[in-house]
Amino acid sequence: MSGISAIFNLDGTPVDRELLRRINDVVGDRGADGSGLFVDGPIGLGHRMLRTTPESLSEEQPLADETRDLVVTFDGRIDNRDELNTAAQARGASLRTDTDSELLLRAYQLWGDDCASRIIGDFAFVIWDKRRRRLLAARDPLGIRPFYYYADAKTFRCGSELRQILEDPTIRREPNEGMVAEYLSAYIVNTEETLYKGIFRLPPCHLLIIEAGNSPRIRRYWDIDPASDSGCRTDEQYAERFLELFKEAVRCRLRARGPIGADLSGGLDSSSVVVMAHALYRSGEASNLGFETFSEMFPPGPSDEAAYIDDVVRMWNVKANRIRVPPPENSVYLESVRNSLDFPTYPNAVGNNALRALARSKGMRVNLTGHGGDDRVGRTMRYYADMLRQWQIAGFIRQVRWEASRMGTRAALERALSSGVAPLLPDPLRRAIRSVRGWNKEFFPWIDPQLARRVNLIERLQATPMLPSLPTFAQQDVYREVFHGTNVHTFEMEERSDAWFALESRHPFHDRRIVEFSVQMPESQRWREHQQKFVLRQAMRGLLPESVRLRGSKGDFTNTFHEAFAQLGGETLFDDLPIEQLGWIDGKQARKMLRLEIDHEACIGRRQGCINHCYPVWMVTGINLWFKTVFLGSGL
Repeated sequence: MSGISAIFNLDGTPVDRELLRRINDVVGDRGADGSGLFVDGPIGLGHRMLRTTPESLSEEQPLADETRDLVVTFDGRIDNRDELNTAAQARGASLRTDTDSELLLRAYQLWGDDCASRIIGDFAFVIWDKRRRRLLAARDPLGIRPFYYYADAKTFRCGSELRQILEDPTIRREPNEGMVAEYLSAYIVNTEETLYKGIFRLPPCHLLIIEAGNSPRIRRYWDIDPASDSGCRTDEQYAERFLELFKEAVRCRLRARGPIGADLSGGLDSSSVVVMAHALYRSGEASNLGFETFSEMFPPGPSDEAAYIDDVVRMWNVKANRIRVPPPENSVYLESVRNSLDFPTYPNAVGNNALRALARSKGMRVNLTGHGGDDRVGRTMRYYADMLRQWQIAGFIRQVRWEASRMGTRAALERALSSGVAPLLPDPLRRAIRSVRGWNKEFFPWIDPQLARRVNLIERLQATPMLPSLPTFAQQDVYREVFHGTNVHTFEMEERSDAWFALESRHPFHDRRIVEFSVQMPESQRWREHQQKFVLRQAMRGLLPESVRLRGSKGDFTNTFHEAFAQLGGETLFDDLPIEQLGWIDGKQARKMLRLEIDHEACIGRRQGCINHCYPVWMVTGINLWFKTVFLGSGL
């Protein structure tokens, strides 16, 4: 995890070096190991270096080729280095160093714009091609590394964080009501817009080309091939293939310059990552320079997973760190906005900040997570539609009854209708129903109806990417989830928090090869007889403690939100709501929703209500804090 920046004055005026320096230095916490600038007339590139791999110890960026006609600033990690090295050498390329940034530069020389599609790893980069007088930028397939930009007729600015763009005093700070409404709905879909008008994010798996005299061109460089076949037919074959991919995904993320930390919550996903890392160390397939786990401990209740953590630690003799995180100071949320000029950190992530600080104090620069396990191998609700389409009526009814026993009859029936019946309706009928219903205040009663109509909120939230031809609704759902705006938002928030601690998180479940395999899998490998993540459980036989491998429960961390609500003012939290005066929310409904959530014990007693309103209350809180801090200069 490093920081990149670029300025391209399309009108030919020389780059203001001092402005570029400020844009680069404002994200100094992303790279304490070095800073570099490249300026050549109207082009300027910046880099903040955090050295996390052995090869990066001698790396300097921005990096130019021998002619200085090609220059790159690169934030990322290339996982298929051997493959690219072999291909480059076969075509006569010679590398001066073994750094990832030079490998990327050679890949561009050999394959041009197609270089991005050949990289497996997490990355965001900008390449200046002087001979062609253009910039090429790209972001990794899932959007794990951030990339923000601003472009008008005269100039182009980009960077790893929003605050870099806003460091330019000529760029106006104006709220983008469309994204504000998405945040308030607690269902972020868009992958291009930000909370500011005119400032954008490069979508995952896309590249951007900037040339003087032309508008920015954005195109997709990678997609999941719907025709590809894993070749697996039996449970054993799927488990074996998944284990092979998972092992490689963890192995290539163990490439580090020093000790590595790992999240260990006691859940199936983080535990699988931890034990696979230990298995690779024991077999000698990875060099162990130090490995420790970090776990946040909770009092007895739905968040307490201590017993599962203990079982993993005992089985593999893991060096473990367990800490009880005290309730955070209110200032942590205000400082989050002030530092980033973006939406504040989430309450359930504050504990992670304490773990990150401890890991950094122990010399860790790399942290492994179990993030993405639910997306890759968890069940999909549209399997209901597949069951109905295949006339599996009895199985459908059994599943709905089981869901009703867990979440209540009404919620189970609503899920069955939305995930089972609605997908089977013809598109014209679904559009007609949406048209008749229009904006219904029951959807989001706390959002001002006029705002919802101004930004066409329902249409925004129903926007979906173009889907390839996939045989089942479940596979379509898995595909859709890969590129969903909520995932991209989550990556950006987590990566931003990591940057504050000069730490790089790596997510094996988000490896591109596992993503592709997850779309190929039939639903029976994700969900078998009410048991989720079937293929992962099968693959981890003998590696995970049986208590963890077969556990059916999952930790519930919504208590962290209720603690935050109480600390930030309880029932008075929404007394000062300038966003109500702006016509963004219905203050009466927002305060009613807040009252439902501030009583933690009552929330536990009505679990469904807790799930439905916890995040919306925080989104109103966060947007209100963001607006007060950025536009009114106040805060809490």
